[in-house]
Amino acid sequence: MGSSRVSEMAMSIVVVLVLSQLLLANGEEQPTQCSFSQKPPCPPTPTGLGHIVLVHGAGQGQWFWYKVKPILEAAGYYVTTVQLGPSVTMAVDSIANVTFSNYSQPLFDLMECLDHKVLLVAHSAGGFNIAVAMDRYPKKILAAVFIAAYMPDTAHPMSYVLDQEANYPKGGGWLDTCVMTIGNTTWYFFGDDFLGTRLYQMCPPEDIALMHTQKRPGSFFYNEMAEMQLTEENYGSVDRFYIVAGDDLTITTVFQYVMIENFPVKEQKLINSSGHEVMLSKPLELSTNILDIARKYYSSFVTPKAAGDGTWAGWVEMRAKPNSLLRGALWV
Repeated sequence: MGSSRVSEMAMSIVVVLVLSQLLLANGEEQPTQCSFSQKPPCPPTPTGLGHIVLVHGAGQGQWFWYKVKPILEAAGYYVTTVQLGPSVTMAVDSIANVTFSNYSQPLFDLMECLDHKVLLVAHSAGGFNIAVAMDRYPKKILAAVFIAAYMPDTAHPMSYVLDQEANYPKGGGWLDTCVMTIGNTTWYFFGDDFLGTRLYQMCPPEDIALMHTQKRPGSFFYNEMAEMQLTEENYGSVDRFYIVAGDDLTITTVFQYVMIENFPVKEQKLINSSGHEVMLSKPLELSTNILDIARKYYSSFVTPKAAGDGTWAGWVEMRAKPNSLLRGALWV
């Protein structure tokens, strides 16, 4: 029996070696070794119309740009969605050492490695993250778009907008949302009723079902925001646009206009009857507005030319293809 098993093993080894040689002889490429690093590779220098970076808000993830991203790509843009936080799914026991800085690090890593300018777009609490990125990397940003987002100014600490929001309460309150304080950071665990009736109330039921599988804790990092103030020289030098979400019950529509009045933008737009999660309720209209902003700028593909030298042969105009939005509508 022992010699029989040895013979079988030897035969198996021979068969594996023969099959391997046959695959190599047929030019079959073997898969590369996997790397499960959470730090994504640096995006290549775009060859299309430009590069748009999309940043999500608190308790959300890069997943919820899934309707907008293909529309922008169909229009000819390279699009990056950023996943904030040290992990894709932040469990309760993994948030003890999370700060605003390391939560925002994926965005900062992306900005650090870019060799070209981008259009930076943020939703909700993602406005804080892109504001700091604008202050750190103003020469790498064509413009910033705040979508129903917190937009700090340069005259007050970043927490000022959170303080002011208290004067414009959410109708219905936080419902079944609960909080947990770890160290100096308060984390919000948005309840299903709150998410369904305050954030996603204008969204299709399939998006609400998807949201239930993707929700995660979120924080506004208030204590850290109270210690941070942005500069007029950097943050204030970048063109800002604001897209207001109509019937927003979270960052109320009224308060969005208050932030704009407090820190005027280059242009403001309104998407009616969208609710807070406008990228899910009205993705085509939101994408059209983003593209309208994008085509106002030129994309400089090499950072040393970031001042926008229009005589340099390396720039291309960020202009949407006329028919791309019609193709994009198929994904809505």
